Parts: sequence; structure tokens; C-alpha cells
Amino acid sequence: MQGPARVVGPPSSNGIAKLSLMASPSNREVLDRWFRAFNSRQFREMGAILHEIASPDVIQEWPQSGERIEGRDNILAVLENYPGLPDADVHAVRGAEDRWVLTPSWTPLRITGSGDHYTIEGRVAYPNGEVWRFVDIAEFRDGKLVKLTEYFAQPFPPAEWRAQWVQRIESTTG
Repeated sequence: MQGPARVVGPPSSNGIAKLSLMASPSNREVLDRWFRAFNSRQFREMGAILHEIASPDVIQEWPQSGERIEGRDNILAVLENYPGLPDADVHAVRGAEDRWVLTPSWTPLRITGSGDHYTIEGRVAYPNGEVWRFVDIAEFRDGKLVKLTEYFAQPFPPAEWRAQWVQRIESTTG
């Protein structure tokens, strides 16, 4: 994907500036880089990437706990100080760009969207062995992440009373 034309040097002797069509990452590529940085747990590198991909006043919200984190530095500080942050290693990315293979703990299962709005559905395994589901809603402006809203849900067993009308899908209890 090509970005806007950019001046890449001083004007020549005839007064014409050199222009270059610089490749700029798509918002989808920005999300890919963020998850790779997050899963690497290299916080210095994460800080550099966060400063590159996110607006200085980016907002991260956790509606279930009623918290808002404002600014790149505060988001990074929360991650650096999060007790028991789930571990993950990126072993391979296979198939189409929408298919991720991350093991063992933080696993985006599906990324949908285009332009400035994306939704990420996934699974996160915590150090205590619990496996939860998450949904991230990412909003971009001018190629920078400006807001990330995250929802986390603990699995629960299905209600017996509706068993005759439903089909069971992938186990959510572990």
C-alpha cells in the first residue's frame, strides 16, 4: 500500500522538490505489529512501537472494570507492571492474513474490519490456568491507533434448560 507523496530532499537547482511515494502500513499491519510486540514482552521495543503506531493521546478502555488509560506512556506502564501478564510466543503465522497462530496464551482468533475500524476476537490463557475470551475494538485516525476498547469474558457452563434447542460449539470452559 502506498502512502501520500512526501518530500524526500531539498529542491533541485530548478526549484523542483523530490517526491517519493512512501509505503505506509495499513491499519491491519499496525494491528499485526502491535500483537507481535505485545507477545514478545520486550517492553523497550513495545514502547518504541507503541510510540510509532499509536496517537500520543491514545485511549485504552476496559468497560467491565470501569477503567480508562489515557496516553501511550500510561498504557505501557500498565503493561510493564501488570502482575502475571499472560505469556505467549509467536511460533508461526500461516494462511491468509486473517489467520494467526500464537501459542500458548494470547491468541487472536479472528480480525475483521477495514479502514479505521477493526474488531479482534481471541482467547487468553492466564498463568492460573484460566482461559478467557476477549474482544478488542480498535479505532484509527490518520494511520495511528487512537482508541482500543477491550472486553474480557470468563467462560461459563451452558444452561441445562435450553440444551434441546442449542448446539454446543468449541468448549469455553478451559
